[in-house]
Amino acid sequence: MVTESSWLVGFDFRTASGRVVHHFYVVSGTFDPELARDMALERADAPGERAARGGLRVDGDHADTRQLVSDLLGVRHLSAPSRI
Repeated sequence: MVTESSWLVGFDFRTASGRVVHHFYVVSGTFDPELARDMALERADAPGERAARGGLRVDGDHADTRQLVSDLLGVRHLSAPSRI
């Protein structure tokens, strides 16, 4: 039974000029995509991350969450996107 996975979680934020920028976080240690999103959002809200975005917050209401899966040869791929 698989008890944990790795996830790629992407958030959007809008710059002061109105441009949409995507930030992605790799999260390990959970089997649940919603928990992966929450863990990534916690990282995104860290002071250093917010400072890198000029103090702007990411849009935590919408996340592009994909599971990192390995094939039989160990090559890693992304699952289909899910918007949580």
